[in-house]
Amino acid sequence: MKKLLPVLMLLGLCAGALRADGTPAASAAPAAPAAPAVKFKKYVMDHGYFSCTVPVSWSINREKDRDEDYRIFEVQLLAPNSDKAPTSIFVSYYAAENEDFDGYEDFIDRNAYNALGETKSERENYEPVRKIKLAGRRALELAREKMVFLHPESKSDESVQLKEKLYVLPAKAGFYVLHFSAQKEAFAENLPVFEKVARSFKGKP
Repeated sequence: MKKLLPVLMLLGLCAGALRADGTPAASAAPAAPAAPAVKFKKYVMDHGYFSCTVPVSWSINREKDRDEDYRIFEVQLLAPNSDKAPTSIFVSYYAAENEDFDGYEDFIDRNAYNALGETKSERENYEPVRKIKLAGRRALELAREKMVFLHPESKSDESVQLKEKLYVLPAKAGFYVLHFSAQKEAFAENLPVFEKVARSFKGKP
């Protein structure tokens, strides 16, 4: 099929070169090439806490010892060829006895606002929390943009604008978080990958 594509394109250009009356027609702009399809495979977290499909071309990172210590079972997916700031997806299960948050409400309270309790500032913008359905279960959606410094340990003031989307899913014991983060310019391009991961998500009730 790939070998036929140039021939078909050539025929299309020839057909469009003349109007119905035989006079030359204006050349049409060539169609943009389609983005390569992203392949996915199934991923299952330890203890069967959750499963989802993950993009094959993205790297997968785990810190198993840290997961057990903090009771936060998490996989990080990193897109290839990220710009200055990485494009990443985190899929996490926060067990009831986790070290960071006292339930999903605490997570929402600490991630729906900045450190001063604001939703808007010169560097940050938090959208209102939305109640949604995801993968057949109730969830909450958070969206935000924020400017972050690339080298906070140095005197450099180089920064990027990050755009993030989070899904929080309450469970009988603990809760789940699906977190997508990308440099603003790369957000729309990679959002379909995150949404496919989210739609495939299966966790404990």
